[in-house]
Amino acid sequence: MRILIVSQFFHPEMGAPAARFGDLGRAFVQAGDDVTVLTTFPNFPQGRIYPDAHQRLSQTETIDGIHVIRTPILALGGHTPARKALLYATFAASALLRGLPLGAKPDIVIGTTPPPTVGYTSWLLAKRFGVPHVLDVRDIWPEAVVAAGRVKAGPAVQALEALNRVVLADSAAVTTVSEGKKTRLEELGARPGTVHVLSNGADLARFDREARETHADARSWLAQHDVPLDKKLVIYAGVFNPPQGLDLVLDIARQRQAAGDTRLHFCLIGDGSLRQHLLDRVRIENLQQVSVIGPVDRKMVPGLYHAAWATLVILRPRKDNHTVPSKIYESMASARPVILSADGEVAMIARTADCGSVSAAGDGAGLQAGLDALLADDAAADAKGARGRRYVEVHNDRAAIAQRFRAVLLDAVGQGSRP
Repeated sequence: MRILIVSQFFHPEMGAPAARFGDLGRAFVQAGDDVTVLTTFPNFPQGRIYPDAHQRLSQTETIDGIHVIRTPILALGGHTPARKALLYATFAASALLRGLPLGAKPDIVIGTTPPPTVGYTSWLLAKRFGVPHVLDVRDIWPEAVVAAGRVKAGPAVQALEALNRVVLADSAAVTTVSEGKKTRLEELGARPGTVHVLSNGADLARFDREARETHADARSWLAQHDVPLDKKLVIYAGVFNPPQGLDLVLDIARQRQAAGDTRLHFCLIGDGSLRQHLLDRVRIENLQQVSVIGPVDRKMVPGLYHAAWATLVILRPRKDNHTVPSKIYESMASARPVILSADGEVAMIARTADCGSVSAAGDGAGLQAGLDALLADDAAADAKGARGRRYVEVHNDRAAIAQRFRAVLLDAVGQGSRP
């Protein structure tokens, strides 16, 4: 197949959006497909073009056998709704303009969202080429951001929701990452039988290889940032934005420090809108058991997880219960116990896997109790880590997910485009 993927995020950016189709695209290439990703210049999560990247009208490169076409955006930095809207709208426009005259006709077009504007561009490109369209939905916008209070409901939101219904109903297939999201997408207008749950996961072969290759470098990097390697490290690697609720981690660290318990050290590794806020809290409150560092190349994350005593996956309370942070899968792949603070479907996964401790989102006392239980029994903690690894091997190996995703694509191509 000749596959065109439209994605706002891609390598070398951090986070689940870039990782999902970096891993899937590589697997499609290995299966013999010709894969092109239409994306922009790296800027996530700060909304500023990376210092070593230089925008131009169009740039092409090859990454892991994937043809990558980058188009420009208006990246002003900051996290206000207006600036993010400009970021998303300018990519949607520039990607459409660059994609319309694309030389080789694809057999299928995939748009991965959020933001939903990517789906509008990919849908229009599928129409232009007369091929099936697949909409990949990792989170349901604008519904999720309105529920979180980040955007107010109004005419603009209503217009986006109306466009979403058109794209959902007209797509040959819709893929999403959890059963709860599947149910909601069907309620929002996806045609019966077209929604497929293809969860995030971990590319286990790549994870294990990179863990071996970066283990020593990861420990050295931590030491360079004054992380005490003689402590039991609890590592969070990801985005520092409001939905993650990372202030709770600092609250926990402050309480443990006040109690004189120095067994743990919390490492928050990444970047995002709350980075300076977290750094300020660490300094002002003299939190000696917290390091806020990074960002770091994604290739080093497996090595960092292997340097950890436990990994941390956290969300603040949400109105929906079907969000599953993708980092839980790589956390479990590391065979380290997972400290989960979240509700809903991800909590159900962690309990089923029995991979660590599970507490409700925002429940500091529950999170403390989970840490204390794991600290009390090293053998039991190790066993939970091992069970998490086995769970991912059975249910969430990205190689198997890619095979199922590719079967959805082949079926859509076989059916042809909708009139």
